Amino acid sequence: MIPLPAMSPKIKYWIFLGVINVLVFGVILSSFVASWYGLNAEEQHALSSLFGKLLPYPLLGALILCLLIGFLISRLFLYYIIPILQLAESTQLFSAVNPDHRIKIKRGAREINYLTDILNQSADAFAELQRNVSGQISSAKAGLKEERTRLAALMSELPHGVIVCNTDGQVLLYNQQAQQIFSGETGSADAEKSKGILGLGRSVFSLMDRDPIVHALELLHKRFESGTAKPVSKFMVTQRNGLCLRVNMAPVYREQNEKKAISGVVLTLEDMTKQIEADSRRDMLIQSLTDDLQAALGDIRGSITSILSKPTHDPDDLHSYRKTIDNASLIVQDKVDQARINYTRHLHALSTNETVLAENLLEVICKNVHDRLGVKMNCQAASSLWLQLDSYSMVQAITHLISLLSARTELPELIMTLTRNEQQEAELSIVWPGVLTDSQVVEEWQNTPLITDAQGKVFSFNDIVVQMSGNIEIVARDAGSCTGVLVCIPPLADEEHLSMKVSLEHRPISYEFDLFNQVESKELWQTPLSKLTYVVFDTETTGLHPSEGDEIIQLGALRIVNGKILYHETIDQLVDPRRDVPETSVAIHGIQPELLVGQPTINKVLPHFYEFCENSVLVAHNAAFDMRMLEVKQHSTGIVFNHPVLDTLLLSSVIHPHQDSHALEEIAKRFNLTIVGRHTALGDAIVTAEVLVSLIPLLEARGIHTLEDAIKASANSKFAKLRY
Repeated sequence: MIPLPAMSPKIKYWIFLGVINVLVFGVILSSFVASWYGLNAEEQHALSSLFGKLLPYPLLGALILCLLIGFLISRLFLYYIIPILQLAESTQLFSAVNPDHRIKIKRGAREINYLTDILNQSADAFAELQRNVSGQISSAKAGLKEERTRLAALMSELPHGVIVCNTDGQVLLYNQQAQQIFSGETGSADAEKSKGILGLGRSVFSLMDRDPIVHALELLHKRFESGTAKPVSKFMVTQRNGLCLRVNMAPVYREQNEKKAISGVVLTLEDMTKQIEADSRRDMLIQSLTDDLQAALGDIRGSITSILSKPTHDPDDLHSYRKTIDNASLIVQDKVDQARINYTRHLHALSTNETVLAENLLEVICKNVHDRLGVKMNCQAASSLWLQLDSYSMVQAITHLISLLSARTELPELIMTLTRNEQQEAELSIVWPGVLTDSQVVEEWQNTPLITDAQGKVFSFNDIVVQMSGNIEIVARDAGSCTGVLVCIPPLADEEHLSMKVSLEHRPISYEFDLFNQVESKELWQTPLSKLTYVVFDTETTGLHPSEGDEIIQLGALRIVNGKILYHETIDQLVDPRRDVPETSVAIHGIQPELLVGQPTINKVLPHFYEFCENSVLVAHNAAFDMRMLEVKQHSTGIVFNHPVLDTLLLSSVIHPHQDSHALEEIAKRFNLTIVGRHTALGDAIVTAEVLVSLIPLLEARGIHTLEDAIKASANSKFAKLRY
């Protein structure tokens, strides 16, 4: 429950004074009435003739008494009541936020000043105690900090990107290499449109396609449950901007009820784009080499045949044959040299395959088919049968086959087995007993486009099986109809799956491990303030009148996750307003108009800012102004910021209603915060973020714990009526 807003001292003063006046005049009037009825008729008649002379003096005396009482009450409020309220607010400051803050009362009685001195002495003792405790903590953390620094250096030297997520896909950790992979620096014109933003607390699904990640996570759980010593999943993803990533997924464990459980995953990301391009060049060279060699060898063979068929030749003809052989041999030599150069560039062969236990693969296929199509399946797999294949493509292909079958006929049940055949191949059998299906359906399914590579080349399921040195057979009942299909692929040698190595990198550039401990996600409005994700922002503008055409010229923002300010996840962008910037405005923010020429316009900046604010609460100081600047751009950009909004100006007035000022500088001074870059968008956003973090414990002390509580409390602030 939110406590009712405290009544201001001014209102209390007038209520108290009004009650005193009513009581004084009431007592005087009551005395007159009682005295009047205590007289007999003759005395009342005599007294009534004297009213005109007697009444003004008591009334005048009562009025003077009321003025004296009002003056004394005003002194009481000025020197006792208001200073006591200020004492309470300041005491809360040095006990909860700023140990170096000291109370200064401008007007107060001697007793209040004495109490102020006592509280300041207590604050000195508290600060000294806190410094001693902080020193001991700092000493204890010194070794840990040194170890973290060493690990951070190792992390920065890793060749691959690393992302750690919890099981909900929230990013808990990432290194600089991962940030570079998703930074959009790929040379693609659509890079910005095709990527999400990598940041703590954000979803990994905004960076990569969801289905391969979920599929790999399912396999990881199955392997863990089957007792695999070092479970790992591998898959490939192709980004819309042309980036091709090879991803290794390994589990992160936690102890739960004396049992080990998967609480998150480590994703190592390897950019395979250049390697795939090298593959493409290799394939093109091989094809070109084959064509050119065939023609050149034909010329050589023809010339030699002509020479051998006729023992004596005209010298000119013989020279021509020799010239042809020489030219053809030069072509062969040139193509061989090109092949050698290309293969020196091509260091590793691209592999999308992963190691899968047969029973795990069938469980994932059955679950996927049942969830998507509702078809009942009976699955059996040979124990300890390991496969080397692209499990994601396999699941999608089998699901597609069953989808085609269920669309054309009733499927009471399917039987799927994965065993070894007589040739010791892994044989996947899919049978639909009692139902005849046109063989053409299965043949079409084999050749249906399933995946594409980075160059847009289409691969069918049959192509994938052939690449694995396998084959597909149709189980035919008679000509034109079938009851099943067999997929044969070479199995993985028994010892190969035991030699897999899992490399878990540590120490990130950025991390927030508290997200590991999130239970169920609560409704946003009921989420504690300390657990929310915030985007704190500020704008610099051409003026103070958004509705009259003033424009944003700078936008600064940064994020807060779990009460931790992420100083490295920021936006600091100048904006071309396409209009003049008044000198009066330049005098405040110092942004010269020539700096804005060539900068992106607000229509290009706001989409990126909107994506930056995903699943966050917006925060600003005097947010009514900044939100109005965004609101007037809704029509031209089509972007609506309908996020919850908190205003540090309103929150400060809720916590400290009796302080003289709630300007950003004054709040920062009360909280002992250093302002760097005042009247720059990012500088003001940073200090606003630090103010918010300092306000949260003060809000909680007032019973304001959740986002809903904070918004309701803000609505009762006297500053909530500001409009722009």
